[in-house]
Amino acid sequence: MKARHWVLKCGSGMHRVAESISEGEAAVGLDSAMVDVEKEAEWEEAVDADVHIVHTHFPSKMLPRLTRPRRLVWVGHGTPDHVFHSAAESAQSGAYGAGDALMLMQHWMQHADARVTFWERHKWIYDRMSQRGARPTDLLPLGVDKVFWGSGSTRGKFVGEPSVFTGENPHYIKWPYDLLTAWGEVTDAVPDARLHAIYIARDLHRVFIPWCNAIGSAYGAYLSSNTYDKDWLRNSFQSTDYYCGLVRYGDHNHMGMQANAAGATTISYTGNPYSDFWIPEGSQMVIAKELIAILKGEREPRDKTPVPGLSDTVEGMVNIYKDICP
Repeated sequence: MKARHWVLKCGSGMHRVAESISEGEAAVGLDSAMVDVEKEAEWEEAVDADVHIVHTHFPSKMLPRLTRPRRLVWVGHGTPDHVFHSAAESAQSGAYGAGDALMLMQHWMQHADARVTFWERHKWIYDRMSQRGARPTDLLPLGVDKVFWGSGSTRGKFVGEPSVFTGENPHYIKWPYDLLTAWGEVTDAVPDARLHAIYIARDLHRVFIPWCNAIGSAYGAYLSSNTYDKDWLRNSFQSTDYYCGLVRYGDHNHMGMQANAAGATTISYTGNPYSDFWIPEGSQMVIAKELIAILKGEREPRDKTPVPGLSDTVEGMVNIYKDICP
């Protein structure tokens, strides 16, 4: 079976999830690869694919080129809430139609042969949005390569007693605003604690850096626009005392799963089943109080759910391909 994953190769979490699934499929014998939606030179190689997996977009001008029946699997990335917010931003800037994330999502939900999500909450939303009689959204585990993430060892502990690492994509759904707003009070109570925050994009420095300076978080933090490759990211998980990934609504995400698989002690908002510690989403005063208690050892870790392996995701995807392909 030939499977082609359509994605914007931009280094985002969406890109990396698509990459890992495609690599996992190839490892079990499928002819699986990624196609960059922005590089038309790559498209011709996909015309005879048995199934097309839409992570970002499927170009409409590919449809007349296909030499096999069109079979599409849409994968919901970015959370429905992120899509809604992005669509609202587009509307405010005067964009509409094909540039609207919500319209794109609705289009693929209506035209795909199967829809996939990794979150029960998202499935609930997608199924309520779906037309009557449509195939229910397939809920799959968001697995990671536990062999890679669980191997290796620290090259030296990051500074801080304790040290805390964060590196989520700086969109509002999981950006470090709440953590950085609370962090000054955390270091007032735990003076040797240090936060290592990467992926604060440079175009956001004009707001994040003055904010951190003014509210007292910058003194006890290392703030950077750096993004890391897999090897250095794994080392960061293994060289810090905690990984803190505050994704709204308690959703789990790919980076947090990788951190858990690497052996990190993880902190999330309430609801993420894979985290060692939960803190409530809401007031930064409460977030600071809970972080202080965790870093001082005053909270017991949860009995968290083990991280699924990439093979679990691949098995689910392959079963979907078999269902929709004659």
